[in-house]
Amino acid sequence: MSDRTAACLSRRMPVELSLDASFTDRDLLAAYTQRGITDIVSVPCSVTDTFHALAAEEHRAGRLNLVMTSHEGNLAGIAGGIYLGTGRPALVHMQNSGLPNAGDGFISFADPEVHGVPMAAMVTYRGATPADDSEPHQAIGRRTDLLCQAIFGERAEICGNRQGLRLRDEVLRSIAAARGGSIGVVKVAESGFRKQHRLTRPAPDASPARTTRRTLRATKGVESLDASLMSAVAPSRDDAIRAIAALHPDAALLFCNGYTSRAARAIVESPRNFYNIGYMGGTLAIAWGLARSRPDLEVVVVDGDQNALMSTMKEHLASDYPPNLHWYILDNGIGASVGTSESLPLPASCHDLARIVETRPDEPGSFRHPRVRAVDDGAPLSSLAARFRAWIDSRND
Repeated sequence: MSDRTAACLSRRMPVELSLDASFTDRDLLAAYTQRGITDIVSVPCSVTDTFHALAAEEHRAGRLNLVMTSHEGNLAGIAGGIYLGTGRPALVHMQNSGLPNAGDGFISFADPEVHGVPMAAMVTYRGATPADDSEPHQAIGRRTDLLCQAIFGERAEICGNRQGLRLRDEVLRSIAAARGGSIGVVKVAESGFRKQHRLTRPAPDASPARTTRRTLRATKGVESLDASLMSAVAPSRDDAIRAIAALHPDAALLFCNGYTSRAARAIVESPRNFYNIGYMGGTLAIAWGLARSRPDLEVVVVDGDQNALMSTMKEHLASDYPPNLHWYILDNGIGASVGTSESLPLPASCHDLARIVETRPDEPGSFRHPRVRAVDDGAPLSSLAARFRAWIDSRND
């Protein structure tokens, strides 16, 4: 930054030569859609309210796919599921105050060190200036740069600044990174673009009433289990996984982190398996994104009870449950991979939305399956996600 620019900013004066007055909310959306990023997974923000409204209009017109979700913890998973299903990097959109909520998905799932899922991210810059005098906004504003560096990591392309300078160029740089196979992040301050779109209340939804959980219980068959999963003595985790894999021989199988992924890798290993070895509670979000983007494909999630409890997708699933998605919960009452910690009882929402399989708890020290590694020695862990992507692609034939 030049001395003149710094001096102007310190006096809170405009820097006419650095701000692009012609860059609008419509241009901001077009920067993504014109470069092939037409899936947006969003938790909205006042900084980008007109950008979001424009995206909603384009979604209703069938020109892009806008997914609203209830919690930032779902963002990386849904976007990752879309990528696994289609090969298209998606845009995740959030307030900077949502960065801590979203962090585990980016670190434990999408990071190049783990599964290497490319995507674009837009982080709004609330608290960018002293004029935004909300104490929480100022608190997160001071931390935004450090949080982005910590959460997205050294191999992400992190663009944008709190002054909104050169926002058009910064957005394009982040898009290029996402389209090139990395994570491209742009921090968007309100001063970086002009809001031209006029906000109006959306028309009342004329679609049928949302499905109730009672209806979901019937349509998804969650109250009944196949005989292979029922016995006088609760099955082991291994036996339950074998039975679920056999019940869905043509499905994509997604296994939660902890002992579930390790057991699945050891006993039902297949290119159709995705092992979510981190991102606790995130497997359902990944599977939802995959199921929605590939309605022709049967998608099965196998969660443990503590993963199910931690999932922030339950409310989302209650209002939008893809017909090709099946959710199983292996309930042994403990967090076996972290010791013998007792689980909270599964809530009614899990009983409404999932097939719950009561399994035997592990005896301490009895688990023998190794950690999930790449298939080939020396290959990165991301090769497993690439193999899964290739299997998904093969189902297009």
